Amino acid sequence: MRTTTGTRAHGLLGLAVSMLLIAGVIVGCSGSRGSGSGGSSGSVSTAEAPALTGAPDPATVPAPIWQANLSGPNPLANFRNTPYNNDGAPPPTIVDAPGVSGAKAVRYTVPGGGKRTELEPQVPSYKEGDDAYFGFAWNLPADFPVNADGWQVVAQWKNDGDGSPPIEVKVDHGQFVLDGGAGGDDPRQNYFTQPIGPAVTGQQTDIVLHVHFSTDPSKAQVDAWMNGQKRVDAFRPPGGTRYANEDSYLKTGIYRDTAIDQTAVLYLVDARVARSYDSAAALVGPRS
Repeated sequence: MRTTTGTRAHGLLGLAVSMLLIAGVIVGCSGSRGSGSGGSSGSVSTAEAPALTGAPDPATVPAPIWQANLSGPNPLANFRNTPYNNDGAPPPTIVDAPGVSGAKAVRYTVPGGGKRTELEPQVPSYKEGDDAYFGFAWNLPADFPVNADGWQVVAQWKNDGDGSPPIEVKVDHGQFVLDGGAGGDDPRQNYFTQPIGPAVTGQQTDIVLHVHFSTDPSKAQVDAWMNGQKRVDAFRPPGGTRYANEDSYLKTGIYRDTAIDQTAVLYLVDARVARSYDSAAALVGPRS
């Protein structure tokens, strides 16, 4: 059963970890995450964001399993109707995509003290052994509070029920960050965090994730690309990429710490779920 509220078991832990990340130290709740038990720490560079490169031509790649298709006659038709995903914030709206002529975008807005505004793509839940690629074209406007003290999730593969998800992408102290594991059976041991790259405002950022869903850390895997450059390579979360007996479902938007008193606006220019990197990366953008 999908929760309509959810909790953030690792809010304080995530903040503490993020502060260490700024100092160049990568840690999890149980201590240092170098090579870590059960997997690689990933090949990551956080010095600067790579330039937005040309995305694959959608006409030359396999069709995705799902895509947002925001320029269609009913732009939210490919998302579920889940009004409970708006808490202290207005529902998402469709607007002209910033910097992309003729394209549309989802505009998410959370005022200071608000909690969430999210959409759920109409894709099945993810079970043991599932494998998929996920592409997101995000634009953070110039006033997005990228350095706020508090977690700000922009995509999550939420487990059924309450608690923090096994995998999520958040904006945390100037970085796009991959983390998760704080809501499982052993959060102190299994919480992980991996920087993807700088969260640059005023321009589009494309992020593609490859996830192999498994409770087994030796089989679970996450790869991440930013603007066409690989940033996390074959990372194996210590607690796996899903929780035992709980399937995961995708949500995207803004879900954040209510202690943040600044308004946040996020544009989702495009999103894809696919069976290959090229298909997921064929995102709408200023270079398309």
